[in-house]
Amino acid sequence: MICMFDLLEIKDPSFIKKLNMKELKELCKDIRTFLIENISKTGGHLSSNLGIVEITVAMYYVFDPEKDKFLFDVGHQSYVHKILTGRAKDFVKLRQYGGMSGYINRAESKYDVWESGHSSTSISAMAGILNATDDKNFVITLIGDSSITNGVALEGLNYLGQKKENRAIIIFNDNKMGISKSVGALSKSFAKLRGNSFINGLKTFMTKISIKPVRRLFHKIKRSIKGFIQTDNIFEDMGFDYFGPYNGNDLKSVIRLFTTVKKHPKEPLILHLNTVKGKGYEFAEHDWDGSFHGVPPFNPETGKPLKSCDDKMDYSELVANFLLNKREKEDFTVITPAMIKGAKLTSFQAKYPDSLIDVGIAEEHAAVMAAGSVLAGKKSVLLMYSTFAQRAFDQFLNDIARQNLPVIIGIDRAGIVGEDGVTHQGLYDVSMFSLMPNIMITMPRNLQETIGLFNYAFTVNKPIVIRYPRNAEERHDLDYTYIANPSWEYINKGNKVNILGYGADIERINKLVKNNNIDANVIDTKIIKPIDSDALRVIFENEAPIIVFEQVVSSGTLYSKILEFKENNGFKSKVYSHSYNPDTLIPHGSLKDIYEHYGLSYNDILKSIEEASK
Repeated sequence: MICMFDLLEIKDPSFIKKLNMKELKELCKDIRTFLIENISKTGGHLSSNLGIVEITVAMYYVFDPEKDKFLFDVGHQSYVHKILTGRAKDFVKLRQYGGMSGYINRAESKYDVWESGHSSTSISAMAGILNATDDKNFVITLIGDSSITNGVALEGLNYLGQKKENRAIIIFNDNKMGISKSVGALSKSFAKLRGNSFINGLKTFMTKISIKPVRRLFHKIKRSIKGFIQTDNIFEDMGFDYFGPYNGNDLKSVIRLFTTVKKHPKEPLILHLNTVKGKGYEFAEHDWDGSFHGVPPFNPETGKPLKSCDDKMDYSELVANFLLNKREKEDFTVITPAMIKGAKLTSFQAKYPDSLIDVGIAEEHAAVMAAGSVLAGKKSVLLMYSTFAQRAFDQFLNDIARQNLPVIIGIDRAGIVGEDGVTHQGLYDVSMFSLMPNIMITMPRNLQETIGLFNYAFTVNKPIVIRYPRNAEERHDLDYTYIANPSWEYINKGNKVNILGYGADIERINKLVKNNNIDANVIDTKIIKPIDSDALRVIFENEAPIIVFEQVVSSGTLYSKILEFKENNGFKSKVYSHSYNPDTLIPHGSLKDIYEHYGLSYNDILKSIEEASK
């Protein structure tokens, strides 16, 4: 496709104000072509960015990015912003090691104001910025992908709605989607705001009227008209002046709306814009399960991934298969915060819709709900990514662990996650759960052990965490009835050094030991908390040095517990840690690149073992 603009030549956003409407529309078209072509090669977040092209272009056309502050929530819907601020040339290394982040990154550009790797934080950040400044510039937040339904966003709205003298402009990008289709009462409330055809038609007509006093008059009488037809508006009830909903993919209308709100009296307002997630790419436009939210490299002609993974199974799929198999024999509830697609639960949902609860982007609520469920006698499995579990720290501590409620907590994407980068690394959950009472922490070393630990979890009358990585492994026959032994397990016997670890790393290390004829005990410490005291005593008694491999931060993890055991029992063996310093922030990149640069490569592991063996 021939493009009018050479996006690679953009240095800063100043050019955009010189364009006429025809040129602006061509720019939007070229950006969509660019996104599809480039993301098809690198992978990344596709649908969200295709949906907000016109909104982002209009923001830069109407407002002043040299003075005004643009906040993007979630940060993955910032690709258009990156293009307009001179980073189109960097898309060749999108989400690759040393390349451009897939999220807002303050180190990349002065135009990146707020780093929002996790959803729903931008409105509170906006409140802080407004509270700390006293100038006439604007703070504009673009919030989408169901982020506005999260409790943090609602807390921010609750605060800003009472602050009548501020220039908060919140653009609500309503595409009816999170990763997949939005759920919950708030999404139904937003559907009511979208829905009346008479009001929507009248608003569309009014946005096309160029006489500004007429448009302002219409806005003043609009709520009176709506009162006869539509009684509920959560945003107006919270104190915001509300504009919408309008078509967010109609560039001319969006520019007029932004021009109107720019001249609006100094008070908080919400501009509600309906958009099509995946706009301009047929496969993404008709995607309701989230397949095109985040994509690997794909064929843009077919929408199919370039690399087939049919010969492999990832841990999310395995866990979903296990739960489906288990549900055929036993009644329980699965709870997840907007992760049905990510957790591969679509087949479970289709067969047992009443046994799967998607609570939306609400990790804290999910944790407390799971606690209430088991308190009432219903076995519950709570699934969420490691990075999102951090958001529910207090609920895990007080509502599950303190009450010793037997919730089965599946922690997906534990350890290094790769391309999603620093805000999504699963390095902190072991430290987080380790300081909580009653709770068990486990991690299997392969697919079969994952099944075994989940079966074991169903027999345990206490909270239990099962961590599993983003990795995929070769498909093979699996025994879904297997129950793991919770004791630590020797997977290799030797004399000179004791190598302890858990997860897929210990399998990788065991192969390294065998390939290099290293005289070592290799022990799978599948139960991280509580430690296996009997096994650890035997390990110390052989007086060989101990090296503990953990793909987590070093504070408060297995290594710390082993040191404590050593001191309490007077053992003398040296104990070494191979993990990550808590002050080290692991960036985005492939697993291979991260392993190479951050101490988990073949050579790094071999060197650590050799040094500990001296």
